[in-house]
Amino acid sequence: MQVEQNLQKAYRSIFDNDFEGAIHWFEQALAEGQDNADIHYRLSITCARSGQLEKAIHHARLAATLEPAHKEYKSHYDRLQSKELTLMAKKLVEKSQDPVRGLAKSAVALLERAVQLDPLSVIAQLWLSIAYGELQQYTLALRAVREALQLPQDEAITKQLQQLEQRFASKINQSSS
Repeated sequence: MQVEQNLQKAYRSIFDNDFEGAIHWFEQALAEGQDNADIHYRLSITCARSGQLEKAIHHARLAATLEPAHKEYKSHYDRLQSKELTLMAKKLVEKSQDPVRGLAKSAVALLERAVQLDPLSVIAQLWLSIAYGELQQYTLALRAVREALQLPQDEAITKQLQQLEQRFASKINQSSS
């Protein structure tokens, strides 16, 4: 069966760290079995690893739609959507000049949804705290930082979160004095 041969070639490509090749072979397998949720799921993972977020989301959505009861497909789709929302919000926060106006508020809305979709996303929590800080909502910013600190992360992010925690705690103390 050609689908199985294409899948074997895709897995071999992954083993060889050739993600572009793996994407090609997964796509070839899908050309013969488009309604296969598992192939869409695996292609989505491979696309995400290759930095092709839009394509990864597309295939994750298809996998979750084809098999709505499959929790792993739904969870993967949610994580990718969270990542996309976080990236969109990050751009808004970086462009925000006047926190009273819409960009930071829009970023908060996107990030709150991102955190809802993937509660384990340290990056979404980090950017949520920054967006709240831009809006001078320091209590909410501090809460987001502390929630992020409870999640597993690398040392560099931990240091950044601790610095934000001190900054927002200081702002709260200044305003209550």
